[in-house]
Amino acid sequence: MVHDGAAFRFLKDLMMSHSACVVAILTVSSDRARDLELELVRCTVASRKEEGCQRYVISRDMETAGRFTAEERWASTTAFEQHLETPHFRALAGLLDRLDATVQLMRVEPLDEISDGV
Repeated sequence: MVHDGAAFRFLKDLMMSHSACVVAILTVSSDRARDLELELVRCTVASRKEEGCQRYVISRDMETAGRFTAEERWASTTAFEQHLETPHFRALAGLLDRLDATVQLMRVEPLDEISDGV
């Protein structure tokens, strides 16, 4: 799915549980990987300071230049939605657009949460 803003609206619509867990795979051309990496670091530092952020981890694919993963956990859907409106996230989304990034988004449920009730 190419990031065009619709992906993030789609993700917001999917959020129905109390907590919001998201995994994203972000891919840009290898010659633009450093640009994205720097912006991801800036966004990570700011996002981790947000109220409601429980986990925000960015990883670099060691085998494919220009591919990153983002793992996020927010205390609530509201916290996640507020994150999407922050200046640092908007800066990242704008860069993804300019870099013509491919963004694959998944709303996930950690299996450890499911197993807690077993």
